[in-house]
Amino acid sequence: MTIEVRTARDDDREAMHQLSQQAFAARPAPYDDELDRTAVPLERRLVATDGGTIVGKLVIWELGQWFGGRRVPMGGISGVAVAPAYRGRRVASSLLDDALTAMRERGEVLSTLYPMNHTLYRRHGWEVAGAYPEHDIDLRALTDLPKPTRQVTVRESVEADLPALRALNDEVSREVPGNVSYGPEFAARRLLGHPGAQEGYVAEVDGVLTGALTLGHGDGHDERELYTLSVRNLFAADLDSELALLRVVAAHYPVARTARLVTSVSSALPLLLGERDLRPAGAGWCWMARLVDAPGAIRARGFAPEVDVEIHLDLIDPTAPWNAGPHVLRVKDGEGQLEPGGRGDVLIDIGRLTSLYTGWADPRRLAHAGLIGGAEESDLAALDRTFGGRTPWARDFF
Repeated sequence: MTIEVRTARDDDREAMHQLSQQAFAARPAPYDDELDRTAVPLERRLVATDGGTIVGKLVIWELGQWFGGRRVPMGGISGVAVAPAYRGRRVASSLLDDALTAMRERGEVLSTLYPMNHTLYRRHGWEVAGAYPEHDIDLRALTDLPKPTRQVTVRESVEADLPALRALNDEVSREVPGNVSYGPEFAARRLLGHPGAQEGYVAEVDGVLTGALTLGHGDGHDERELYTLSVRNLFAADLDSELALLRVVAAHYPVARTARLVTSVSSALPLLLGERDLRPAGAGWCWMARLVDAPGAIRARGFAPEVDVEIHLDLIDPTAPWNAGPHVLRVKDGEGQLEPGGRGDVLIDIGRLTSLYTGWADPRRLAHAGLIGGAEESDLAALDRTFGGRTPWARDFF
């Protein structure tokens, strides 16, 4: 067996689709050429071959993620699939190794994914780094939400809305650690309606876009519910626009009785509903991330202006050796630098540093678990001041 990894070609499209269906679909769907050509560009897809036969694949979405009020360029790994007969033979590892190199060359200093296999990704430097807080909503409760206090117009989205919707998404996500900034292909999938796939709506106030909603349909739970709803995206610049969009969701009651959406417990909706109307749900997904280019990721991220630290790290990263070795982390006046050299006081692998970077991990808990070596209390306090803050979360699954 000789596994070769290369960029996907046009004649690979259907084989990649069939591999994805085999890996992920309970009810496989036929290949849709038009849908495939509007997804991730071929130059962002990798395939693994054995004697010319495609036995593995992955895609890398062009994305960003917000940390410290700044957009960090991010490659979103998705659709990692390996043919059953080739699993356990380092096919996925080969794909991930090449993906790291490709992301680094494109300046994507961070990578995020949703894992089916934590062990695989942890071995390659990804670590749990943020939440995907799914909730189930009783649609009847939404019918009792307060009405907007001003006139908000809601209409179906159209393709011409896309630039304004991308800008609005960045505006409302900027200060939310872990929220995703969309590249062009991902934005079209997430922000617009698609016949037979999802409904798309926008909110407007005085002709200015102020919010977006996309809805999908799923199987009902029983004979009283013809379908359930999946809120695939919901964001708004103000509460009135959010309420107007939620009224569109509520309008599906009683044909649909429940909806699932991703929202932080600190958002407005939990404050407006009863404790039994919005319930944690789902499969308990968290996302994993890894620093592709550790110095670049530190430069890209924002920091609290009052933080003034110098921490001597010794980074472990066997998969991406360009990150490895002693480095000095300096943060001052909202800017960060990670430079080679220094004493290497604090021993930490790239995954645990990533989990600190996003704000997910507590440095003292990592040290208590033996996942940080050589750190004094002053080092742990400095790491906490540098990266601590609001819990990172994302509403986008990919």
